[in-house]
Amino acid sequence: MNDFLIRSAGPDDLDELVHLEKAVEQRLPSRDMFATDDREFYEPIIEGAGHILLAFDGENKLAGASVIRFPAPDDPENLGRSMSLPENSLADVRHLESVFIRPDIRGKGLAERLIRENMRLTEHCGRTISMATVWPGNAASLRLHVRLGLYLRGFALKYGGKPRYILMSGGTPAKDADPELADALDTARNCALLKAGLAGTAVRPLPDGEHAAVEYRPLIFS
Repeated sequence: MNDFLIRSAGPDDLDELVHLEKAVEQRLPSRDMFATDDREFYEPIIEGAGHILLAFDGENKLAGASVIRFPAPDDPENLGRSMSLPENSLADVRHLESVFIRPDIRGKGLAERLIRENMRLTEHCGRTISMATVWPGNAASLRLHVRLGLYLRGFALKYGGKPRYILMSGGTPAKDADPELADALDTARNCALLKAGLAGTAVRPLPDGEHAAVEYRPLIFS
């Protein structure tokens, strides 16, 4: 883990960043897992509407990236709107937009390291609500975001009609409550539990080793 150079992205990194993102997408088992963006999407983030953190290997080749974006309160894609947050809270939202790791170096914990460091670097920006979207079939991403302190709180069709769970920080799981379980791919069951006021607070692997069950509990807000 110490053989990666971690630094913030600059304008000169954009072409390499987009190239890596496209390469990662081509290797995915399903194109529904990941929505790619173009250079124009990343430019305002680098200019201050968020932060992009990069990792380089020992040969100074781009190994991975974490993208955090600060959506404007009036941005229709602000995930706070999907969760019906009050207008005065929309300026507090930061999107954990994406993390992508070069296929030949996966399994080294680099994705979590990048996101955690990027969250730390942006934690004093006034954006106190962390939000992300995850495809229901991406069990690894669900587990990762829950480890980062986000809970499954909603469901929506995003990026041209693709199903996505919405994860959001805040609250503490009620440990004394009996959990309800739902296969992550069973969106109807998950949506029913969300409608009942529960939150997905843990992710358990299923016997096939590829899919996952989401554990639902009430959240306590102090």
